[in-house]
Amino acid sequence: MISVRSLCSIALVLVASGAAGCKEDPPPPQPEQPASSAAANKGKNMRAPVSPVAKVDPQSMKEYRVDVCYFGTLSLKQARDAYLASLGKDEPSEKKIPSFGAEELMKPGDAKAPPPGKALAPGAAAPAAAPKTAAAPAAKDGAAAPGAAAPAAASGGKPAPAASLPRIDERRPFNFSARAPHERNARACTVALSLKDPAMPDVDAALAEYAPYATELAKNIAAAANYYQREEYKKDGFAKGKELHKKLLADFEKLDASSDKLGLAVSAWHSSHLPDLGKAEEGQKAAITALEDARALMLILSSKNVDPAAARTAIQKVEASAGALKAYGTTHQNDPWVKIMSTALDKFIGAVKEADPKLTDKGISSPSLYLPVITSFVGLVEGKHRALSRSLIGKSQPQLPGAAGQPAQPATQPAAPEPEKE
Repeated sequence: MISVRSLCSIALVLVASGAAGCKEDPPPPQPEQPASSAAANKGKNMRAPVSPVAKVDPQSMKEYRVDVCYFGTLSLKQARDAYLASLGKDEPSEKKIPSFGAEELMKPGDAKAPPPGKALAPGAAAPAAAPKTAAAPAAKDGAAAPGAAAPAAASGGKPAPAASLPRIDERRPFNFSARAPHERNARACTVALSLKDPAMPDVDAALAEYAPYATELAKNIAAAANYYQREEYKKDGFAKGKELHKKLLADFEKLDASSDKLGLAVSAWHSSHLPDLGKAEEGQKAAITALEDARALMLILSSKNVDPAAARTAIQKVEASAGALKAYGTTHQNDPWVKIMSTALDKFIGAVKEADPKLTDKGISSPSLYLPVITSFVGLVEGKHRALSRSLIGKSQPQLPGAAGQPAQPATQPAAPEPEKE
């Protein structure tokens, strides 16, 4: 038999070996980075590569800014006509709240109550525009008046504390559609004025006068639109509104002369610097042709004496050139000129056609319909600049099958040639 002393010795050995096995294994040694590898990475930029930036020639860049400035700030005339039509010869008052012509457009910021009989979704907040309900006086018999809120909370029959009730913002949401184009397009005038290369003597001289004037007028229109949208006149009795009214009337008197001077200079420049499409690709040729047709239409619509028949002939020409671009796009879907300019042309043509019923010898008589025509043409000018930038980037990179400007490749691969017979 095994003695007790032998059993104790065996137990101690087992406990010692188990304790040693529970110790954490030391981490494996890390391989040292070779000195040559560290020296090779020193000074390198390890961040992700930056997307390529197109280098647009200075003339194209300046023409782009000048076009956005002149055609974009035609919205100042639209705002003027709407403002004066809404007031007549009167000052702003409770009876006559000025309008800048954008109120008839969609107001994305306006809160709308749900249709009658339709409950709000669970968890949805009550509309901000809901009228406040005054507390109804208690009836003589102590019963709550019809339509009055229950005086006690559902739990415990105790009134709900005032701090727990949600606060409703009674301010009207600001409608950005009433001010969006004016200041933005006026800033393009300041940018165009800062571009010295190439020199455009007549355009530069007109810009020097027009840029600060248009910027100030756009700022005042934006301030007035904000003032009336937020109904701030209820707080100061139209004090600020009448002050802005005087500034606007003084600036409106100079608008036609200042804008027309710049417009004549811009038209003369484009007439003497027609786009050279000799070396352009087919997509660019088609897109620039459509843009120039649209420009000719805008010059007709913005003139003092509009010929409606000539304007309708011009829109047919724009539709034809836009159709030529789309036809080219059927086999060149990835061409940036097709992808960008086709959409912009559709928006411009749609806006002009929608305004056609209001077209007279004085132009588009509805300011709310004239504004989309202006903004969609500015979008067309900006689309041309984006398409040019993407085209230049595409030319600077290796062309792959189906890349920008390349015809679409067939879905199936051509059959391999048969091996020659010996």
